[in-house]
Amino acid sequence: MAILVILSSINLFCYFKALSIADVSYVSPLMSLYIIGNMFGAYLILKQVPTFLGFIGALFILVGVYIIANSKHKNNQNIQKNKTALILILGSVITSAITANIEVLMLRMSNPTSYNFYSSVLSIPFIIIVTILVLKMSKNYNGKYWANIYIGTKKYFWPLIIIGLTYTANLLFTYQAKLISPNAAYVATIKSASILPIVIIGAIFFKEKISGKQWLGLAIILIGLAFLATN
Repeated sequence: MAILVILSSINLFCYFKALSIADVSYVSPLMSLYIIGNMFGAYLILKQVPTFLGFIGALFILVGVYIIANSKHKNNQNIQKNKTALILILGSVITSAITANIEVLMLRMSNPTSYNFYSSVLSIPFIIIVTILVLKMSKNYNGKYWANIYIGTKKYFWPLIIIGLTYTANLLFTYQAKLISPNAAYVATIKSASILPIVIIGAIFFKEKISGKQWLGLAIILIGLAFLATN
């Protein structure tokens, strides 16, 4: 459990850090790589072998992600940020490939509700300790970090409550699906269908510009998801 908590914390840090430095319309499609990482992890850890259509779907996803990852390299002032975000997502994919499949073994010994509770409780102190250490090593730390966290939490209390409730429900449904799915990686496949609405939300609410190459990459990713979902 301790190893799982550490890797899960690294996974979340990489994911949220990537979102903080790059457009959500760029980061979100890259998250499809979780499917491929989880597929390899399911094979190595759970001995679950994907079908031929599963491999074809993974290939489509790789192509789509490659197109999106290179779609903003020209005439873009955020090239370095996008590269950093890509590296962070790859780090998140690697840790997720391990944790997403180890937790299936633990779910089989427990149940989704208990596992969600204990893993969350153990994660909180670890994240707080890591945050304190990072802040102490930061050159820009001015001592007002926790005060700002308190102010932000108070200001956005109800949105945070909604996020917490929906995220908890998300985890419970995901854990239950992993228990009954013939391949744990297929669960990530279905969840990746959220890519399209996320990109659209980024364009509408955050005024992010989506290029033709990005739409092409998204279309190819969705084709890959369809192959994975029908096998």
